[in-house]
Amino acid sequence: MAFVDHDLHIHSYLSPCAGEERYTQTLEGILRYAEKNGFGTICVTDHFWDETVPGARGMYEGQTYAHIASALPLPQSENVRFLFGCEAEMDRYNTIALAPEHYDWFDFIIIPTNHLHMSGFTCRGDEDAAERAGLWCSRLDYVLEQDLPFHKIGIAHLTDTGIMAGRGYLEALRLIPDEEYIRLFRKAARRGVGIELNFNWLDMDEDEMAIHLRPYRIAKEEGCKFYLGSDAHTPGRFARMKQNFEKITARLDLDDSRKFVVG
Repeated sequence: MAFVDHDLHIHSYLSPCAGEERYTQTLEGILRYAEKNGFGTICVTDHFWDETVPGARGMYEGQTYAHIASALPLPQSENVRFLFGCEAEMDRYNTIALAPEHYDWFDFIIIPTNHLHMSGFTCRGDEDAAERAGLWCSRLDYVLEQDLPFHKIGIAHLTDTGIMAGRGYLEALRLIPDEEYIRLFRKAARRGVGIELNFNWLDMDEDEMAIHLRPYRIAKEEGCKFYLGSDAHTPGRFARMKQNFEKITARLDLDDSRKFVVG
C-alpha cells in the first residue's frame, strides 16, 4: 500500500521509559527498520521538555534539547529521509513543553493530548471515565486553539488504551458523542494538523476495534489527514509494524490523498 511508507513516531535510546531494552534502540537500528520495510520517511521523536519552559517533572527534567539533540547528525541512506522530531509533553495545566521560539529546532513535533497515565503531572489520577472523556476533548481542543506550526504538528495516539489506564479508557471513548468528535476533527482539519494512527490492530477483537474506528472514521469524514506511528521504544515493537499499519490503513480505506506529509 502506497500509504504505508513512513513511521513518524519512534523513540530512541534517548527516551528513558523503555527499561533496560532502551539501550538497544539505536538510530542505526531504526534506519535499518525503515530500509527493511521500504519506508521512505521516518522520524525520531524522543520525549522532550524544553528547558526554557517551567514545569518539568520526573523523567522530563533530563529530557532537554541538549539531551535529545545528541542524536544528531542522524544516520541517512539513499532511500530513507530520516527526520528529527520530538514528543513534547503537555501537563495537567495544558502547558506544552516547547517554547514558540524553538519550533524550528524540529522537523516534526508530536503533542500527546491524552497522556493521562501520569498521575499528578498530566492529570489528577483519580478521574472516572466521564472526566477522562472530558479531558480527552478539552485538551485536544486547547491544542487546536494555539498558534502552532500545524504543518509539522502531529496529535499522538488518540485511542491508545495503555496510556489512559487500560481498558477503562474504552469507556471514556464510548462516552464522547459523535457531535463532539465532529466538532473537534472539523477544527483539526481546518488547522491542517496530522492525526496519528497508532495502536495494535492485529490482535484486537471486533468490538474493541469498533470503538477505535469511530473517531478516525469521523476524522476522515471531516477532512483530516493521517500519519502512521509505531511509538516504538524497543526493536521488538518493529516486528509486525508494517503488517499492523497495513491493517489500519485498510480498515479506514485510506489512500495517499489522506496522508499527512511533513515538509
